[in-house]
Amino acid sequence: MKVVDAAWEKRNLGVSCYEFHIDHKDSLEEVKEICKKAGERQYMVVRIPSNRSDLVSFFQKEGYEFMESAFTLEHKLNDITMPPRLLSICRKCAWEKMTKNDMQILSREIYKNIFQTDRISVDPEFTREQAARRYDLWAKDLIRKGHIPYKVMFAGEPVGFFLNREMDDGIYDGLLAGTYSGFEGTGMGYCIQYAGIWSAKEKGARGYIGHISGNNPSVLKILLSIGFQMKEIAYIFIKHSKGEI
Repeated sequence: MKVVDAAWEKRNLGVSCYEFHIDHKDSLEEVKEICKKAGERQYMVVRIPSNRSDLVSFFQKEGYEFMESAFTLEHKLNDITMPPRLLSICRKCAWEKMTKNDMQILSREIYKNIFQTDRISVDPEFTREQAARRYDLWAKDLIRKGHIPYKVMFAGEPVGFFLNREMDDGIYDGLLAGTYSGFEGTGMGYCIQYAGIWSAKEKGARGYIGHISGNNPSVLKILLSIGFQMKEIAYIFIKHSKGEI
């Protein structure tokens, strides 16, 4: 079990935060003891493996509420499939590194709430402005750390973006991607995911990891249709407290 003092959420959301990342090998008694020692923050997040009903029951009794299922998917990159009706469209897409102006466009799009399904966005304790600010600051943090953001273009116009990073052994992690507000529901989501995995393949990657909330079935459908396979499912529970203990 990993306890993360997510200090960045004070800046992002205005609350102190602990995140508990539980492994399927952690016993219930170990989890109880670690949680007791850690104490509480204003915002508590716990990630539970999907096959641990004992942990689900424990955290529910402790006042935690279910917020989302978190899916981790993987792509071997040896067979990038695409629905035939969309393949010709995706092949007309291009991607290139963002300029400073492109990054400003990205920030504006984020504040148009292009992310609406994650645990922050659906939590009534947070506002849409807070959710957007968190994504904006997250993207800027990733860029400052040297991760390169790419814009995806169709007919010369930016339709979305992706940002990934190289991990160990040639595996790329798709950290963040999104369709811009004017192109939602147009099929451009396929192009953005297609661009992300092809960009990694062109760099010699041998695999790609994707992340999606169960609250967003439309993007999950896209990922499965282009060759991603399910790797892991976790349940995300949260708890709000009035102050630190």
